[in-house]
Amino acid sequence: MEIPEPSDGYTALTESVATWTDPDRVVIRIRGPRADRILNGLLSTDITLLQPGDAALSFVLTSKGRPVALPRVIRTQDAILLDVSRAALSGLLDHFGTYLPPRFATVTLLEGARRISLLGPRSEGVAAEVAAASGCLFIPRHLSDGGGVDIYLLSDEDRSAVVAIEVAISAAGGLSASAADYDTWRIERGIPVFGADITADNLPQETGLVERAVSFDKGCFTGQEVVARIHYRGHVNRHLRGLRSTDPSIRSCLQPEVALYSKGRAVGAVTSSCDSPRFGPICLAYVRREVAPGDEVGVSADVQTGWLVSEIPFTSP
Repeated sequence: MEIPEPSDGYTALTESVATWTDPDRVVIRIRGPRADRILNGLLSTDITLLQPGDAALSFVLTSKGRPVALPRVIRTQDAILLDVSRAALSGLLDHFGTYLPPRFATVTLLEGARRISLLGPRSEGVAAEVAAASGCLFIPRHLSDGGGVDIYLLSDEDRSAVVAIEVAISAAGGLSASAADYDTWRIERGIPVFGADITADNLPQETGLVERAVSFDKGCFTGQEVVARIHYRGHVNRHLRGLRSTDPSIRSCLQPEVALYSKGRAVGAVTSSCDSPRFGPICLAYVRREVAPGDEVGVSADVQTGWLVSEIPFTSP
């Protein structure tokens, strides 16, 4: 197999520090006299545990336990912010239109808001320098999200922070990552994205995110019955896994939606893929639970080898 040469952006992400401004992310603000109580009944995480400046991952689910969105929930002094994928925005706003009475909780899309991520082993030091020069909202990224720091620019007054970020990044020898750089970086780390790796076709337990995003102690929330029943008494039939090429003749990654086969039958499908400078062609894919890490799959009933099923992240020791 061919291992591509790393780009400058990828090198910055993995060896120093890089910025990534994700055009797929939007920010929603929710506030009102009963916003916390009502919203807590729509989110799988327990927002009553969050203090100002805290953040948590959460599912928003239908009554059948299917994802509407996978927001990061951020507590501020006077509101709840949801950092959400643009792919989920329409469905989420419709969901809130049904379940969040406007007299108790107002939902506002912050049109000009954006998130700048500082990623890489030197990201926290750069973030500390930027924080000293600006008053933006800084949220550390979970290790499962690759670490680093996300900076939220929520108003025009925050724009001065862009200059501080650029100065600090330059001084640290970093640069801006491209979309391709970031996609490779996040697939190596097994980070799923809503709309590609997580859709309304999935159950939360299939994604591997339940431990982070679901509270089984908070009481009822929409979709809780389905999620709890699986957690305590059942299982799901497929899981998000990694795929690594085992065939030297394979020169590029599989495309999303390519079906996977084992023992003469279809056992899954690819959701995301890249040609990694570190691992060669790799993919994220859902595979049936009987196909365990260490097994091989192929791309047709006639070719059932060539791709090794693995745990994610690929970057685990």
